[in-house]
Amino acid sequence: MNWISGVHMFSTRVRMTIEWFVPVGQTRPMTMTLHSLAADMRTTRGCVGCSVSTDISNRGTVRYTEEWQTEEDLRRRVRSDSFGYIVALMEDTSDPPSIEFRLARGTRGLDFIDEVRATAP
Repeated sequence: MNWISGVHMFSTRVRMTIEWFVPVGQTRPMTMTLHSLAADMRTTRGCVGCSVSTDISNRGTVRYTEEWQTEEDLRRRVRSDSFGYIVALMEDTSDPPSIEFRLARGTRGLDFIDEVRATAP
């Protein structure tokens, strides 16, 4: 029972994960940029955590994750001006990254960004 109630307690939290595959020589500049962005996000209202990780064992994999208290917090983030930096990084690589939004009602991809930014106030 404790396990189930623990899962329920966090059911409103949502997460955005972006994973890039970049040439190994480009992982350092990208991770430095993402670490700077993560530091700024950690102080944003509703942000539960931000992380950046790399794996250069195969290809240069760079993973950026933001966790938010609610879906509305995440939507506010996607509508923000600073989210443009993420979009620019996504567009500035030869291989498009994979992006995943884990929401209470399921998992979404790029369509979530389009939907949220199209309905921005």
